[in-house]
Amino acid sequence: MDIKHRQRLLIGFLGAPLILLSAWFGGIWFLLAVSIIAAFSVYELLKMVHYPPRVLTILALFMTPLSLLAMYYKKLDLVIVILLLTAVFTNISLLFYKKSEYLKTSFVGIGSILYPGLCLGTMILLRNMQLDGAAAGESGRNIVLTLILGVFSTDIAAYYTGKYLGRHPLFPSVSPKKTYEGSLGGILFCSITMIILWRIGFVSAFGPFDYLSVAIFAGVFGQMGDLVESKIKREIGVKDSSSILLEHGGFLDRFDSLSVAAPLYWTYIYLKFFV
Repeated sequence: MDIKHRQRLLIGFLGAPLILLSAWFGGIWFLLAVSIIAAFSVYELLKMVHYPPRVLTILALFMTPLSLLAMYYKKLDLVIVILLLTAVFTNISLLFYKKSEYLKTSFVGIGSILYPGLCLGTMILLRNMQLDGAAAGESGRNIVLTLILGVFSTDIAAYYTGKYLGRHPLFPSVSPKKTYEGSLGGILFCSITMIILWRIGFVSAFGPFDYLSVAIFAGVFGQMGDLVESKIKREIGVKDSSSILLEHGGFLDRFDSLSVAAPLYWTYIYLKFFV
């Protein structure tokens, strides 16, 4: 086993339990965990695109956890206020920056608050859900853990299936190392994980179709989120969003799947159980 593989396993074995434990206990711990992940992901995205003005980078990094705090307290109207104020401040700042490259990317900061910031923040909304008939706090805890387990199982299975069995490139112009075999392995293993959770009644309000939906969100759209981030990196010309997580790259590299799967999953749960 080479050193890069050992680094990958080390970060995985240290990081995954922290995420799962924070989701289990919920409250301020999960808010803190998601806020750190979102803030680092926003910073990495802005750094990759060479977002010029430092003051607006700081603004995006401040507004992201502030938005997640509003989501935690179910004040979604405040999230809209925060985005509007950020847009107004960014608009006014155009008077003080003359370079054309800045003008072209001036509103990327607002976009970064939405993706990956608020997209990852939907995990907080999932954790705070309470479905009818479930014990206090239990449904939200198990709902968000179902998604996280689905995404993690997809990522792990896709990596190792592709590594040892991959032969046919999935999207070579975007990510040359990803293969059809790896992608199918990820979807299959995610589906098996969902079948196990269904059989043990992990989310009491869920039926077979709900677990199938999670397999689609995590196994299919989660991998699409990974490809989208790979596309961004390829267009910019970087290998990883950062090197803070060693062989895993950056926070955006590690949680790009959740940034797509989580908002889709939350939308499904909200429309089915609360509308």
